[in-house]
Amino acid sequence: MFSKHGKKSIQTILFYRFLWVTAALLLVISAIVYLIQYQKLYKNMENDIIRTSSSIGDSIDLQISQMDNVCLNIINSTSVKNTFSDWISNKNRSAYERRQQQNQMNNSLISIRGIDTSIRQVNLYSMESGGYGVGNYYGRLPTKTSDLPWYQGTVEKYGYRFFQADKYPLLSQHSGTKTDRLYFSLYRMYFDNYHNPAGFVEISKYYDKLFAMAISPTTAFNIDITVYDEDGRQLYPDPSSGGENRFDYFAELESMKLKSDSTRIYNDIRHQKEFVAICPLKYSGFTVTASINSTDFYTPILMSLMWIPLLALGLFVICYFVSRFLSRRIAQPLTEMHRFLSQSDSAGKFRQISLKDSGVEEIDRLRDSLNSSIRAQEAATKSLLVMKESEIQAQMLALQAQMNPHFLYNSLNTIGAMAEEGMTDEVTSMCQDITSILRYISSDRESVSTVEEELEHCSLYLNCMKMRFKDKLTYEFDIDDDLLDRKIPKLCIQLLIENSVKFVSKTAPPWHIRIEGYIDAGQWLISVKDNGPGFDPEIDKHLRSQMDDILKYSRLPSLELDGMGILNIFIRFYLLFGHAFLFQFGNLPEGGAFVIVGGRFHEKD
Repeated sequence: MFSKHGKKSIQTILFYRFLWVTAALLLVISAIVYLIQYQKLYKNMENDIIRTSSSIGDSIDLQISQMDNVCLNIINSTSVKNTFSDWISNKNRSAYERRQQQNQMNNSLISIRGIDTSIRQVNLYSMESGGYGVGNYYGRLPTKTSDLPWYQGTVEKYGYRFFQADKYPLLSQHSGTKTDRLYFSLYRMYFDNYHNPAGFVEISKYYDKLFAMAISPTTAFNIDITVYDEDGRQLYPDPSSGGENRFDYFAELESMKLKSDSTRIYNDIRHQKEFVAICPLKYSGFTVTASINSTDFYTPILMSLMWIPLLALGLFVICYFVSRFLSRRIAQPLTEMHRFLSQSDSAGKFRQISLKDSGVEEIDRLRDSLNSSIRAQEAATKSLLVMKESEIQAQMLALQAQMNPHFLYNSLNTIGAMAEEGMTDEVTSMCQDITSILRYISSDRESVSTVEEELEHCSLYLNCMKMRFKDKLTYEFDIDDDLLDRKIPKLCIQLLIENSVKFVSKTAPPWHIRIEGYIDAGQWLISVKDNGPGFDPEIDKHLRSQMDDILKYSRLPSLELDGMGILNIFIRFYLLFGHAFLFQFGNLPEGGAFVIVGGRFHEKD
């Protein structure tokens, strides 16, 4: 998908573009849904905690109002207050009369309390000492009123409500029953007809009954309830029962000037952030706070939102495969076109791209444009090939024509030499063979011939040379039958043999020429070897330099009539095969020269 230069394929680019776009859309949509759901769940969580604190407050307020109603009914009952006052002040009455007064107070107080059994104790106290109670304890309360823990607070309220939580030691003392159960009491001071303080009324309930909903809130969350009176005193949890080391929410909220609703604060006792709901009670004036650790507050919200990132992740995986599919589908036609254009098979290089319609207008237009370009290129190439072939044919024929006087020159020299030696019969036979060879080499119909045709005329030429040199010259052919139909430049082997005869005849006999044709490592090879003097080093160097220039610059040098044979053959091979041919020459280790020509061998050729 990546090239070695760091470039990316179009499929990779499309894949990542599709993926990033879909991922961005998913992220935006998921974020919007997440925020909407978060706000909704946050508000639900907040409302649930506020509702819980409100329901706790309503329960407390209802019970306080019940207690206060009983208290006010007693205070407003003149008969009860007069009977109690007379009972306290007239201690010299008979036991019977005092029992009568007690029964009257019992009946009156029980009647005022009514059927509300949650009120466990109703007590009346004088300003100085002594009192009377009904409920869990019935009878006289012989105690000094000013020594009681609620006395000072109730006096300061001057007829208004005062609240106190206590274990009620008086009940234990006078009933003989020891109890650790807390009571929550409401106190009011009442007055005589001249508005002078006359005594106190105490209404008591079980502490755990009054704050039952605060002790066990009806919610699934781990919230912490605290109740304060209007002066900021902590009523629940009871400070005397281990609830004194608590964070003062009331003071914190007062400093924030927040009387209701909800907020977040830092609890420096627990060292944690908390969400706090504030619920002020209308009747009692209490303040109920419901606090929850931020972790406990946000964890249910975040857990409820887990489906959104999981859904987004699932959709992202789907988008990943969809992006791969779309990018592959769009890029595949382009990839196939690139692969098609990159093919180096010359046999099918003008094949047109056969792709079905992709459904993408630009890609289909590109395919049609490429096919049109291929057709135009094919036509131009065919025209160019015809021109090139004509040019090469002309060059080959020109080179071949240069060979005619060269062969004729050598042949006339040979005939002249044979005539001087009186070899008339041989001259006649040789003239006939040379006539046949000249007819072959002077034919302009083709610039190539088969190996078999070339060897037939080479044999005629060697027969002529044999007639001249007799036993001084020997030769042999060793040609693989698979090479007989191979096309080669006309006169190439003929000229190599002529050069061999020319140079071996300058040395002392015997002279031997060997012509071999074989296939080796997928190449066809034809070699001409002799036992002559070999190549002169300067000529060897000059020939190789000219051949290198031809291969490098494709420039053909002008050829001289004398000494042009090797280079002529090299040029004709180059014109016929391009660079796909083999041409070697040099000297043999045992003496003599060799020239090897060849090329790739294919069974279908």
